[in-house]
Amino acid sequence: MQLVAIQMNSGADIAANLATVASQLALIDTQVAPTLILLPENFALFSNRDDYLAHAEVLGQGLVQQQLADWAKQYQCWLVAGSFPILSDIDERIYTTSLAFDPNGELVQHYHKIHLFDAHVPAVSVITNDDQAKTVFKQALKTQVYKESDSFIAGDRIATFRVGNITVGMAICYDLRFPELFRALSAANVDVFLLPAAFTYVTGKAHWLPLLQARAIENQCYVLAANQVGDHGHNRHTWGHSVILDPWGEILAQQTSACGISCALLDKHKLVQVRTDIPILQHARFTASLKNKE
Repeated sequence: MQLVAIQMNSGADIAANLATVASQLALIDTQVAPTLILLPENFALFSNRDDYLAHAEVLGQGLVQQQLADWAKQYQCWLVAGSFPILSDIDERIYTTSLAFDPNGELVQHYHKIHLFDAHVPAVSVITNDDQAKTVFKQALKTQVYKESDSFIAGDRIATFRVGNITVGMAICYDLRFPELFRALSAANVDVFLLPAAFTYVTGKAHWLPLLQARAIENQCYVLAANQVGDHGHNRHTWGHSVILDPWGEILAQQTSACGISCALLDKHKLVQVRTDIPILQHARFTASLKNKE
């Protein structure tokens, strides 16, 4: 099974973002079957609350979802759209949702992001000179405030799907900081964790890779993580460094600070061997469960 992460620099122009996805998909060798392709969080729209509300679609309907279905069928791949705004039953509130399409173009699974990013993050600024672009910290800048709960409703269930004999578990960005979610997925016999993200530059530089490796090692799973990268305007900068990890926590493929594609093959025998040598789940004496929302 081939694992592919597409790293993007998305903005508020849906047509331009989708054109970028189309150009990247055309570069992937999908003759390797099955191929599982992951897009980052906010792949089609990285903007503001008003834009998210204006462009949100009914689950299973809409122009963006139809385009994703068409691509999955065209390339005969499993295509997972990192996140896109999906309408809820509550006015002025939506879900941020990951969407999984099979090679027939069918929407086989969706995951509403459970952990919403309400946080204060140090701001950064980009300085460009004749030689290179450098991202530096500016202590004088105001802290960037993120509050996803102003726009989105938290999901309340884990989500998995099967690709042949491989079970795939879904998560989004801030979920990465909550190991209980991944242990619950692991208990559901997941082999691959998907982590589409728009991880900020500051938090990504500090925590992105260590957290991903921890989730891979402690659950003995592959991790396929696709991140946004670069300057998105309004003082928003993302870290990039999309990566594919094996169940030993080793890096199989990684992007750095540019848009592009990372590919690696999943080795089922390695999954079995790692889990046989150190049977973590058999030894675990704690369980994880989702708290009821209050």
